[in-house]
Amino acid sequence: MQVERILREYGQFLRPMAEAPRGGQRILGRSAQSGRLISCYWEPHPAGLIGPNWVEERDSLVGYVDRFFDGWIQLSDFRLLDANAINRLLVAYIDDARAVDDREALSVLEMTSDRRGDEAG
Repeated sequence: MQVERILREYGQFLRPMAEAPRGGQRILGRSAQSGRLISCYWEPHPAGLIGPNWVEERDSLVGYVDRFFDGWIQLSDFRLLDANAINRLLVAYIDDARAVDDREALSVLEMTSDRRGDEAG
């Protein structure tokens, strides 16, 4: 997929959880269910939890196991993308949607385009 290739070029790609650092540094874990990014770190002895977990804060009563995430991004590598990168990603997204005939993705883009035209006129 084109989107994934471009994200890799910018260092913005998910790594397998087996490679996630367990030395206390923060990562962005992506929830396998919602796709939400969660800033967390590995805590070998969390208070109030039964064993090692990914936690968001010290003494958190909520922890996450590896299988909760479908991958991770090194927090220090995460950065905002410039306008050129966003444009490249948009074109790649459209190309990817067309390649798999994803009519829903393309219709969302058309609706957004229609709204922008209405605002300009």
